[in-house]
Amino acid sequence: MIELFELRFPSDGSVLAVEGLEVRSGERLVVFGPNGAGKSTLLRLLAGTLPGGPALDSTYLPQRPYLFRGSAGFNMGLGLSAEEASRARHLADRLGIGEVLEYEASSLSGGEAQRVAIARAMARQQPWVLLDEPLSAQDEQDRMRIAAVIIEELGDRGAVIITHDREEAAVLGDRLAVLVNGRLLQEGSVDEVFSLPASDLVATAVGIGNVIDGEVVAGEGPLTSLLAGGMNIWGLGDVQPGHPGRALFGAESVTLFRGREGAAGSARNRWVGTVTELRQLGRLVEVVIDAGNRVVALVTPGSQEVLQLGPGANVTLTVKATAVRVNPR
Repeated sequence: MIELFELRFPSDGSVLAVEGLEVRSGERLVVFGPNGAGKSTLLRLLAGTLPGGPALDSTYLPQRPYLFRGSAGFNMGLGLSAEEASRARHLADRLGIGEVLEYEASSLSGGEAQRVAIARAMARQQPWVLLDEPLSAQDEQDRMRIAAVIIEELGDRGAVIITHDREEAAVLGDRLAVLVNGRLLQEGSVDEVFSLPASDLVATAVGIGNVIDGEVVAGEGPLTSLLAGGMNIWGLGDVQPGHPGRALFGAESVTLFRGREGAAGSARNRWVGTVTELRQLGRLVEVVIDAGNRVVALVTPGSQEVLQLGPGANVTLTVKATAVRVNPR
Protein backbone atom coordinates (compact mmCIF):
# COMPACT_ATOMS: atom_id res chain seq x y z
CA MET A 1 0.00 0.00 0.00
CA ILE A 2 1.24 3.50 -0.85
CA GLU A 3 -0.24 6.56 0.85
CA LEU A 4 -0.07 9.79 -1.13
CA PHE A 5 0.04 13.33 0.17
CA GLU A 6 1.13 16.37 -1.87
CA LEU A 7 2.66 15.51 -5.24
CA ARG A 8 4.83 18.21 -6.77
CA PHE A 9 6.28 18.20 -10.26
CA PRO A 10 9.00 20.73 -10.90
CA SER A 11 8.29 21.49 -14.57
CA ASP A 12 5.73 24.16 -13.65
CA GLY A 13 5.60 24.04 -9.85
CA SER A 14 2.10 22.57 -9.80
CA VAL A 15 0.84 20.58 -6.84
CA LEU A 16 -1.73 17.82 -6.55
CA ALA A 17 -3.26 17.83 -3.07
CA VAL A 18 -4.18 14.17 -2.52
CA GLU A 19 -3.44 13.86 1.18
CA GLY A 20 -4.36 10.46 2.58
CA LEU A 21 -5.15 8.83 -0.77
CA GLU A 22 -4.16 5.16 -0.58
CA VAL A 23 -3.09 3.08 -3.57
CA ARG A 24 -3.58 -0.50 -2.41
CA SER A 25 -2.22 -3.65 -3.99
CA GLY A 26 -4.88 -6.05 -5.24
CA GLU A 27 -7.53 -3.32 -5.48
CA ARG A 28 -8.96 -1.27 -8.34
CA LEU A 29 -8.92 2.45 -7.53
CA VAL A 30 -10.86 4.67 -9.91
CA VAL A 31 -9.89 8.35 -9.96
CA PHE A 32 -12.95 10.30 -11.09
CA GLY A 33 -13.41 13.93 -11.96
CA PRO A 34 -14.07 16.47 -14.71
CA ASN A 35 -11.63 17.40 -17.45
CA GLY A 36 -8.70 19.37 -16.08
CA ALA A 37 -9.03 17.94 -12.58
CA GLY A 38 -5.48 16.52 -12.57
CA LYS A 39 -6.42 12.87 -13.10
CA SER A 40 -4.02 12.14 -15.97
CA THR A 41 -1.25 14.08 -14.23
CA LEU A 42 -1.68 11.88 -11.15
CA LEU A 43 -1.45 8.75 -13.29
CA ARG A 44 1.70 9.99 -15.06
CA LEU A 45 3.30 10.69 -11.69
CA LEU A 46 2.50 7.13 -10.59
CA ALA A 47 3.83 5.77 -13.90
CA GLY A 48 7.06 7.74 -13.58
CA THR A 49 6.61 9.61 -16.87
CA LEU A 50 6.48 12.82 -14.81
CA PRO A 51 8.99 13.39 -12.01
CA GLY A 52 7.85 14.04 -8.46
CA GLY A 53 5.73 10.99 -7.66
CA PRO A 54 6.28 7.51 -6.18
CA ALA A 55 6.71 5.71 -9.51
CA LEU A 56 5.15 2.25 -9.35
CA ASP A 57 6.40 -0.94 -10.97
CA SER A 58 3.61 -0.75 -13.48
CA THR A 59 2.32 -1.06 -16.99
CA TYR A 60 0.84 2.21 -18.18
CA LEU A 61 -1.83 2.83 -20.80
CA PRO A 62 -2.11 6.53 -21.74
CA GLN A 63 -5.39 7.99 -22.87
CA ARG A 64 -4.23 8.29 -26.48
CA PRO A 65 -1.89 5.36 -27.16
CA TYR A 66 0.50 5.91 -30.05
CA LEU A 67 0.90 3.24 -32.74
CA PHE A 68 3.98 3.15 -34.98
CA ARG A 69 4.16 2.28 -38.65
CA GLY A 70 3.60 -1.39 -39.35
CA SER A 71 0.88 -3.86 -38.62
CA ALA A 72 -1.41 -3.83 -35.61
CA GLY A 73 0.17 -7.11 -34.52
CA PHE A 74 3.67 -5.63 -34.76
CA ASN A 75 2.60 -2.73 -32.55
CA MET A 76 0.88 -5.02 -30.05
CA GLY A 77 4.05 -7.07 -29.59
CA LEU A 78 6.45 -4.17 -29.08
CA GLY A 79 8.46 -4.62 -25.89
CA LEU A 80 6.79 -7.92 -24.96
CA SER A 81 8.50 -11.21 -24.22
CA ALA A 82 7.49 -14.29 -26.22
CA GLU A 83 5.19 -15.39 -23.39
CA GLU A 84 3.64 -11.92 -23.09
CA ALA A 85 3.17 -11.69 -26.87
CA SER A 86 1.29 -15.00 -26.83
CA ARG A 87 -0.91 -13.72 -24.01
CA ALA A 88 -1.53 -10.49 -25.93
CA ARG A 89 -2.73 -12.42 -28.99
CA HIS A 90 -5.14 -14.40 -26.82
CA LEU A 91 -6.40 -11.13 -25.37
CA ALA A 92 -6.78 -9.65 -28.84
CA ASP A 93 -9.17 -12.48 -29.72
CA ARG A 94 -11.19 -11.86 -26.57
CA LEU A 95 -11.29 -8.14 -27.33
CA GLY A 96 -12.59 -8.78 -30.84
CA ILE A 97 -9.52 -7.57 -32.76
CA GLY A 98 -7.83 -10.87 -33.62
CA GLU A 99 -8.75 -10.47 -37.28
CA VAL A 100 -7.23 -6.99 -37.65
CA LEU A 101 -3.74 -7.74 -36.35
CA GLU A 102 -2.37 -8.07 -39.90
CA TYR A 103 -3.81 -4.69 -40.93
CA GLU A 104 -1.70 -1.57 -41.04
CA ALA A 105 -2.01 0.25 -37.74
CA SER A 106 -2.90 3.46 -39.57
CA SER A 107 -6.04 1.79 -40.98
CA LEU A 108 -7.53 0.92 -37.58
CA SER A 109 -10.47 2.75 -36.07
CA GLY A 110 -9.94 4.59 -32.80
CA GLY A 111 -11.65 1.81 -30.87
CA GLU A 112 -9.55 -0.91 -32.54
CA ALA A 113 -6.32 1.00 -31.89
CA GLN A 114 -7.26 1.39 -28.23
CA ARG A 115 -7.97 -2.34 -27.93
CA VAL A 116 -4.55 -3.14 -29.44
CA ALA A 117 -3.01 -0.98 -26.72
CA ILE A 118 -5.19 -2.60 -24.02
CA ALA A 119 -4.07 -6.09 -25.12
CA ARG A 120 -0.41 -5.03 -25.02
CA ALA A 121 -0.73 -3.36 -21.61
CA MET A 122 -2.73 -6.15 -19.96
CA ALA A 123 -0.35 -8.84 -21.29
CA ARG A 124 2.48 -7.43 -19.19
CA GLN A 125 2.75 -8.85 -15.70
CA GLN A 126 3.86 -5.91 -13.57
CA PRO A 127 2.15 -5.80 -10.16
CA TRP A 128 0.43 -2.49 -10.99
CA VAL A 129 -1.70 -1.50 -13.99
CA LEU A 130 -2.38 2.18 -14.74
CA LEU A 131 -5.17 2.87 -17.24
CA ASP A 132 -6.16 6.34 -18.48
CA GLU A 133 -9.73 6.38 -19.88
CA PRO A 134 -9.40 2.80 -21.21
CA LEU A 135 -12.92 2.72 -22.72
CA SER A 136 -13.09 6.26 -24.11
CA ALA A 137 -12.80 5.23 -27.78
CA GLN A 138 -15.17 2.26 -27.61
CA ASP A 139 -18.65 2.06 -29.05
CA GLU A 140 -21.52 1.85 -26.57
CA GLN A 141 -22.22 -1.80 -27.38
CA ASP A 142 -18.58 -2.82 -26.76
CA ARG A 143 -17.71 -0.94 -23.59
CA MET A 144 -19.02 -3.34 -20.96
CA ARG A 145 -17.67 -6.42 -22.76
CA ILE A 146 -14.20 -4.87 -22.85
CA ALA A 147 -14.55 -3.78 -19.21
CA ALA A 148 -15.27 -7.39 -18.25
CA VAL A 149 -12.07 -8.55 -19.98
CA ILE A 150 -10.04 -5.88 -18.20
CA ILE A 151 -11.47 -6.86 -14.81
CA GLU A 152 -10.74 -10.54 -15.36
CA GLU A 153 -7.20 -9.93 -16.62
CA LEU A 154 -6.32 -7.66 -13.72
CA GLY A 155 -6.79 -10.57 -11.33
CA ASP A 156 -5.15 -9.73 -8.01
CA ARG A 157 -2.98 -6.93 -9.38
CA GLY A 158 -3.42 -3.38 -8.15
CA ALA A 159 -4.85 -0.88 -10.60
CA VAL A 160 -5.42 2.86 -10.84
CA ILE A 161 -7.98 3.71 -13.50
CA ILE A 162 -8.91 7.19 -14.72
CA THR A 163 -12.39 8.02 -15.98
CA HIS A 164 -14.97 10.79 -16.01
CA ASP A 165 -17.82 8.39 -16.89
CA ARG A 166 -20.03 7.29 -14.01
CA GLU A 167 -20.99 3.91 -15.47
CA GLU A 168 -17.37 3.03 -16.23
CA ALA A 169 -16.38 4.01 -12.69
CA ALA A 170 -19.11 1.81 -11.22
CA VAL A 171 -18.04 -1.19 -13.31
CA LEU A 172 -14.25 -0.89 -13.02
CA GLY A 173 -13.77 0.35 -9.46
CA ASP A 174 -13.55 -1.12 -5.98
CA ARG A 175 -12.84 2.32 -4.54
CA LEU A 176 -13.45 5.79 -5.91
CA ALA A 177 -11.41 8.97 -5.44
CA VAL A 178 -12.96 12.25 -6.59
CA LEU A 179 -10.46 14.81 -7.85
CA VAL A 180 -11.50 18.38 -8.71
CA ASN A 181 -9.10 21.24 -9.47
CA GLY A 182 -6.13 19.18 -8.30
CA ARG A 183 -7.62 18.42 -4.89
CA LEU A 184 -8.91 15.16 -3.44
CA LEU A 185 -12.48 15.87 -2.28
CA GLN A 186 -13.69 12.40 -1.27
CA GLU A 187 -12.47 8.82 -1.24
CA GLY A 188 -14.33 5.63 -0.37
CA SER A 189 -16.16 2.65 -1.78
CA VAL A 190 -17.88 3.25 -5.11
CA ASP A 191 -21.37 2.89 -3.66
CA GLU A 192 -20.61 5.21 -0.74
CA VAL A 193 -19.22 8.04 -2.85
CA PHE A 194 -22.02 7.87 -5.41
CA SER A 195 -24.84 7.61 -2.89
CA LEU A 196 -23.44 9.81 -0.12
CA PRO A 197 -21.35 12.60 -1.68
CA ALA A 198 -19.48 14.57 0.97
CA SER A 199 -20.42 17.99 -0.43
CA ASP A 200 -22.41 19.75 -3.11
CA LEU A 201 -19.18 20.02 -5.12
CA VAL A 202 -18.70 16.24 -5.06
CA ALA A 203 -22.36 15.72 -5.95
CA THR A 204 -21.95 18.05 -8.92
CA ALA A 205 -18.81 16.18 -10.06
CA VAL A 206 -20.13 12.62 -9.82
CA GLY A 207 -23.90 12.95 -9.82
CA ILE A 208 -25.88 11.06 -7.19
CA GLY A 209 -26.52 7.42 -7.84
CA ASN A 210 -27.08 3.95 -6.45
CA VAL A 211 -24.55 1.15 -6.92
CA ILE A 212 -25.66 -2.28 -5.70
CA ASP A 213 -23.73 -5.55 -6.03
CA GLY A 214 -25.38 -8.93 -6.34
CA GLU A 215 -25.76 -12.04 -8.48
CA VAL A 216 -27.57 -12.18 -11.79
CA VAL A 217 -30.39 -14.72 -11.54
CA ALA A 218 -32.41 -14.32 -14.75
CA GLY A 219 -32.68 -12.68 -18.13
CA GLU A 220 -35.70 -11.63 -20.16
CA GLY A 221 -34.96 -10.15 -23.57
CA PRO A 222 -32.86 -7.02 -23.03
CA LEU A 223 -33.52 -7.10 -19.27
CA THR A 224 -31.46 -8.78 -16.55
CA SER A 225 -32.49 -9.58 -12.98
CA LEU A 226 -30.00 -9.07 -10.14
CA LEU A 227 -30.59 -10.43 -6.63
CA ALA A 228 -28.93 -8.37 -3.89
CA GLY A 229 -29.75 -8.50 -0.18
CA GLY A 230 -33.34 -9.55 -0.81
CA MET A 231 -33.84 -6.90 -3.50
CA ASN A 232 -34.72 -8.16 -6.96
CA ILE A 233 -33.46 -5.50 -9.38
CA TRP A 234 -34.42 -5.51 -13.06
CA GLY A 235 -32.36 -3.49 -15.51
CA LEU A 236 -30.82 -3.35 -18.97
CA GLY A 237 -27.84 -5.68 -19.34
CA ASP A 238 -26.54 -8.94 -20.76
CA VAL A 239 -24.70 -10.51 -17.81
CA GLN A 240 -25.37 -14.23 -17.74
CA PRO A 241 -27.25 -15.84 -14.80
CA GLY A 242 -24.94 -17.14 -12.10
CA HIS A 243 -22.39 -14.36 -12.58
CA PRO A 244 -21.77 -11.38 -10.26
CA GLY A 245 -23.24 -8.10 -11.40
CA ARG A 246 -23.52 -4.48 -10.34
CA ALA A 247 -26.70 -2.44 -10.74
CA LEU A 248 -26.42 1.30 -11.31
CA PHE A 249 -29.29 3.80 -11.31
CA GLY A 250 -29.55 7.47 -10.52
CA ALA A 251 -31.13 8.85 -7.37
CA GLU A 252 -33.30 11.02 -9.61
CA SER A 253 -34.89 7.87 -11.12
CA VAL A 254 -36.28 6.69 -7.75
CA THR A 255 -39.94 7.53 -7.06
CA LEU A 256 -41.13 7.46 -3.44
CA PHE A 257 -44.56 6.74 -2.00
CA ARG A 258 -45.55 7.01 1.63
CA GLY A 259 -46.10 3.65 3.39
CA ARG A 260 -45.43 0.09 2.34
CA GLU A 261 -48.26 -0.29 -0.16
CA GLY A 262 -47.53 2.56 -2.54
CA ALA A 263 -48.68 2.17 -6.12
CA ALA A 264 -45.96 0.84 -8.39
CA GLY A 265 -47.44 2.20 -11.59
CA SER A 266 -45.62 0.84 -14.66
CA ALA A 267 -42.25 0.47 -12.91
CA ARG A 268 -40.80 -3.06 -12.96
CA ASN A 269 -38.85 -2.48 -9.75
CA ARG A 270 -40.80 -2.04 -6.52
CA TRP A 271 -39.29 -2.28 -3.05
CA VAL A 272 -40.22 -1.24 0.47
CA GLY A 273 -37.90 0.33 3.00
CA THR A 274 -37.36 2.67 5.91
CA VAL A 275 -35.91 6.17 5.77
CA THR A 276 -32.66 6.33 7.75
CA GLU A 277 -31.37 9.83 6.96
CA LEU A 278 -32.15 13.04 5.10
CA ARG A 279 -29.49 15.40 3.78
CA GLN A 280 -29.83 18.79 2.15
CA LEU A 281 -28.00 18.97 -1.19
CA GLY A 282 -28.40 22.33 -2.84
CA ARG A 283 -32.09 22.86 -3.55
CA LEU A 284 -32.95 19.16 -3.21
CA VAL A 285 -33.17 16.69 -0.35
CA GLU A 286 -31.32 13.38 -0.49
CA VAL A 287 -33.35 10.63 1.17
CA VAL A 288 -31.36 7.61 2.36
CA ILE A 289 -33.44 4.43 2.65
CA ASP A 290 -32.75 0.94 3.97
CA ALA A 291 -34.47 -1.43 1.53
CA GLY A 292 -32.20 -4.43 2.13
CA ASN A 293 -29.47 -2.31 0.55
CA ARG A 294 -28.89 1.40 0.90
CA VAL A 295 -30.89 3.28 -1.74
CA VAL A 296 -30.91 7.04 -2.16
CA ALA A 297 -33.58 9.20 -3.78
CA LEU A 298 -33.76 12.91 -4.55
CA VAL A 299 -36.90 14.88 -3.72
CA THR A 300 -37.86 18.52 -3.45
CA PRO A 301 -38.48 20.04 -0.01
CA GLY A 302 -42.16 20.23 -0.99
CA SER A 303 -42.29 16.49 -1.70
CA GLN A 304 -40.53 15.80 1.57
CA GLU A 305 -43.24 17.69 3.41
CA VAL A 306 -46.15 16.09 1.51
CA LEU A 307 -44.77 12.57 1.99
CA GLN A 308 -43.92 13.31 5.64
CA LEU A 309 -40.45 11.93 5.14
CA GLY A 310 -38.27 11.63 8.18
CA PRO A 311 -36.06 9.02 9.85
CA GLY A 312 -38.13 5.92 10.57
CA ALA A 313 -40.79 6.61 7.92
CA ASN A 314 -41.88 3.58 5.88
CA VAL A 315 -41.80 4.11 2.12
CA THR A 316 -42.31 2.30 -1.16
CA LEU A 317 -39.68 2.86 -3.85
CA THR A 318 -40.14 2.32 -7.58
CA VAL A 319 -37.66 2.51 -10.44
CA LYS A 320 -38.29 1.75 -14.09
CA ALA A 321 -36.17 -1.11 -15.39
CA THR A 322 -35.04 1.05 -18.32
CA ALA A 323 -33.43 3.45 -15.82
CA VAL A 324 -31.19 0.68 -14.42
CA ARG A 325 -28.00 -0.72 -15.95
CA VAL A 326 -26.82 -4.16 -14.82
CA ASN A 327 -23.12 -4.57 -15.65
CA PRO A 328 -20.49 -7.26 -15.03
CA ARG A 329 -18.64 -7.15 -11.75
